[in-house]
Amino acid sequence: MSAFMVRKANLLHDTKSILGEGPVWDHRAQRLFWVDIEGYGLHQYDPSTEKYETWHFDEMIGAAVPAEDGKLLLAMEKGLALFDMKTAEVSRLRILENSDDHIRFNDGKIGPDGAFWIGTMDKNCAPKAGNLFRVTPALQTSLQVSDTSISNGLAWTSDYKIFYYIDSASYSIQAFHFNLKNGTITNGKTIVKVPETYGSPDGMCIDEEDMLWVAHWGGNCVRRWNPKTGAVLATIEVPAPHVTSCCFGGKHLNTLYITTARSGLTPEQHKAFPKSGGLFSTELDVKGTPIRYFNPES
Repeated sequence: MSAFMVRKANLLHDTKSILGEGPVWDHRAQRLFWVDIEGYGLHQYDPSTEKYETWHFDEMIGAAVPAEDGKLLLAMEKGLALFDMKTAEVSRLRILENSDDHIRFNDGKIGPDGAFWIGTMDKNCAPKAGNLFRVTPALQTSLQVSDTSISNGLAWTSDYKIFYYIDSASYSIQAFHFNLKNGTITNGKTIVKVPETYGSPDGMCIDEEDMLWVAHWGGNCVRRWNPKTGAVLATIEVPAPHVTSCCFGGKHLNTLYITTARSGLTPEQHKAFPKSGGLFSTELDVKGTPIRYFNPES
């Protein structure tokens, strides 16, 4: 992509999610998954058939990522689990079990190390109540970043040397040195300080040029940031105030899928932005990179 670009996202599905989050593109199945955290839901969309499907649970789901065997790894409120979409069976892994009613999971991805990186947060956004964890395929857990407030966006550069991370309450994007061999992160520093007028940074993804696409809660948009210079390179306008996350998908990985939320809107905002909570998309001239699948050791 060249010059600064402004584009509008189009509504794909008016799901009216309370807190739509965590879109992930399964390039093998050619399907999109995302969650409605406060709506206790999991969504699936197949662009080839335009078929949309949803599952409901009895607890919040902070993130869902595809596993190697075709199931989904879910960061459920009470701990991690595998979900079989064919049978709707939930198999608890007894990993990162949570009994604190004030805490839930929020945003997770599979890193280049094959581990599941997943954050926690207080349901009412109490400061420094959360953490960022790493879960290996052997189901060993380790604490990576402690005392986080609203654990959110995660991304790795194409050479696997840098890990980007967002704690939304800090209005910043951090960069860490990433050790692919042992999956550790070190030397964290702030590389982008987001102006509060932009809306807080939420979920994010990375493109093939190692530029960051960041959803802005309260900002009505997704912005493309250059992590090396801190410059905004593009803006995707979304007709919803609370833009939560984004990912690249589609057959050519050049469709940007965008999730939004109805949670936290005033009655006036609900009226002005009735499609809030929906799934949006736009076609881009740059591509994303394929996800990795979680492959737990038997």
